[in-house]
Amino acid sequence: MKTITITDSQIICDTIDKCGICFVGITQPDGMPYVIPMCFGFHDNTFYFHSGLEGDKLDFLKNNPRVCITLSEGEQLVFQHSDVACSYSMKSHSIIAQGEVAFIDDYDEKVKALDIIMQHYTKRKFTYGVPAVNNIRIWKVSNPEISCKSFGNRAKRQ
Repeated sequence: MKTITITDSQIICDTIDKCGICFVGITQPDGMPYVIPMCFGFHDNTFYFHSGLEGDKLDFLKNNPRVCITLSEGEQLVFQHSDVACSYSMKSHSIIAQGEVAFIDDYDEKVKALDIIMQHYTKRKFTYGVPAVNNIRIWKVSNPEISCKSFGNRAKRQ
């Protein structure tokens, strides 16, 4: 099976759009990784996330704002020969994005970020109560370094 690097920005955006969850890797102060699944939005080469106002992950990000975001889409088990274990692979597209978290504190910007997140999942517009917006933390990772790969492709295409 062959791995293909994807550089077409439209394919990358389409892959991100198809993903329902991502995993965000954060570094704890002792250097141990801390990976959490998160809902997200992606717009204009920026990832958006929301969380509570307090918690371990926020403390870790204050210490080190660098993150690694991973997403995977279209997982399908494939093989070249059903009796050869080494011929099995998982066909999928995966994204790895690296960058730094910045927090959004401005109310109107938080609402725009929430709109982007909700648009990713529902394709609808919402209104938000002031207490709800004030009681969340919005993170953004602008212009991350993004790589995209397609796995489990046959070496010879027909």
